[in-house]
Amino acid sequence: MIRENSALLLVRALACRLGVMTLAAILALSSAGAQTTRDPVMIPPSKALDAFALEPNATGFFVNYNGDVLTARHVVRTCQSLFLIKDGVVARASVKAVSPDTDLAVITSRIRPFLVASFAKTSGVVSAQPVFTEGYEALQHMPDRATTMYNAFARDRPAASGGEFTLISSAKNGASGSPVLDQAGLVVGVVTDRAEASNDDPRAYVTRSGAADYVIAVADDTVKAFLSASNIPFNETDAAQLEPMQARAPRAATLEVGVLCGE
Repeated sequence: MIRENSALLLVRALACRLGVMTLAAILALSSAGAQTTRDPVMIPPSKALDAFALEPNATGFFVNYNGDVLTARHVVRTCQSLFLIKDGVVARASVKAVSPDTDLAVITSRIRPFLVASFAKTSGVVSAQPVFTEGYEALQHMPDRATTMYNAFARDRPAASGGEFTLISSAKNGASGSPVLDQAGLVVGVVTDRAEASNDDPRAYVTRSGAADYVIAVADDTVKAFLSASNIPFNETDAAQLEPMQARAPRAATLEVGVLCGE
């Protein structure tokens, strides 16, 4: 009986000692693990180009399904690098044609349009004619875009020399290269510049504050002559592209692209 008790005590002592050793081993391992554990590292954000965060310098619009875009010549003249922005897509662009006589140019990229512009076959811009024109960037943030039919008026007829006319318009910066749409949704001109507040310029307004509301556009006949001479395909029709009470702003937004010029 004594021997059994002694043996039992010995077994218990060994078990207790092993338990202490096991606990010590666990604590040692935990301590080692704590020493080698690193703080979590934040993954840096993607450096992919966000087209929605870019602000274009100017505007252009598709003239055919090859992706050719018409814009103003001064927009691309000094660009070291050129990009087009459309619906969150950014693509490098190249100059395809430049007019020697008017402020017009054609650029192209890999972006293909959903819809292309149609030019008026029978030109007929008249004084006080309601039209729509706005730049790409401004259209992206226009609160009433879905219902806007007109936002400008033709001030005069296209001049015989140069084929330019002026618009009463509050077009914002970046509107150069914007199409001028008539009541039928046809392109009747391209915005190229603002009128200068100078009495030497017959297109100009008499006050500097009023000049901010006058822009210069190249008439469609001059635009079509440039495109034809440059072998750029385009659509020409007198068929209405919109219903009489249909908003013009959404069509302009579909046709347009943003033009981004890099130094």
